[in-house]
Amino acid sequence: MSNDVTFERWTPETVKSLVTAKLLGNAPQTGKFIEDDARQRLDSIKTPDTKRDVNYRHYLSKWILTHAVEKEGEDGFVIAVGMKIGKDGQRHHGFYIETGSSTAPAHPFLRPAVTQNARDIILMLLGE
Repeated sequence: MSNDVTFERWTPETVKSLVTAKLLGNAPQTGKFIEDDARQRLDSIKTPDTKRDVNYRHYLSKWILTHAVEKEGEDGFVIAVGMKIGKDGQRHHGFYIETGSSTAPAHPFLRPAVTQNARDIILMLLGE
């Protein structure tokens, strides 16, 4: 048994890059977790219950709701969960469901998927 001990010098840059790599490695499954929770919340909205509205929410849930992990700079990243932007450039898919309008109440499904799961999201990112 040897008593040789190797000490490594840690720099702030080294620590930052190691932490970022760990978080980035766990980001895809974390994004999927948030997307799945948002999908459940979107599917559970019951009003308005017209066939057109139900079909639209089902369409959004099945085909438009998605997530992506995007690297920003050397040591940053973003987990984006939301609606895909269509070929026509439309960005409003799900916006009025989330925020409401003058004729329909708000039914948030994206924000609660994050805020109500904050602890679980942090633990997933840390790999625990």
